[in-house]
Amino acid sequence: MKKENKVSERLYEYRILFNPGEENSAQNSYHYYNAYNAPQALDFHLKSLNKKSITAQTLRIEKLNPFSEKWEDESSILLSLYNNE
Repeated sequence: MKKENKVSERLYEYRILFNPGEENSAQNSYHYYNAYNAPQALDFHLKSLNKKSITAQTLRIEKLNPFSEKWEDESSILLSLYNNE
């Protein structure tokens, strides 16, 4: 019996900077997610906000580079999201 090599994508850590609005806080906050890509992390974030009935402005999405241990900007997906509305 031949053993199959399973190639799995790596999960990355994403952090999303958002402002929950005047009614909650005047300061920006971060949510952290483990996801395969930035759109999936954003989807988790939006579902989380929806579940808690929070209206927020998403400001930035960043991915932690596991090799350099630095946060890399992935906010370009926000532009495509807002341009499609």
